[in-house]
Amino acid sequence: RSQSPGVISVRAMALQSALLCLGALTTARAQQAGTVVEEASPSIPLANCTLAGGCVPQEAAVVLDANWRWVHEKTGYENCFTEGTWNRRFCPDGEKCAETCAVEGVDALGYQKVYGVRTIETGVELEFV
Repeated sequence: RSQSPGVISVRAMALQSALLCLGALTTARAQQAGTVVEEASPSIPLANCTLAGGCVPQEAAVVLDANWRWVHEKTGYENCFTEGTWNRRFCPDGEKCAETCAVEGVDALGYQKVYGVRTIETGVELEFV
């Protein structure tokens, strides 16, 4: 029997979902977490507000994008990424780079002094360093 355009059977959706999950499992890669600098993300006060319940305070944290973090060979201190270029010795391809390199955390002093991010009473202040 024919189906309307855009209508997908439940069996086809289940098969598609299973294939997507399997594909994600086989291609997932991630950089190693560094151990030189422990992450200390600045907190930021937020509020979850609704008409019915008003506002409820919530704590969250600001996290610096990996693009700004130190990426180095995981058992040493040599950079994996310098001046816009991946070190071919550690990163000939994405898989090897994920195995070989680590992304470091940023401590409280680093957030404030290096990246100009500091917590204030009403949120965070961002200075362009």
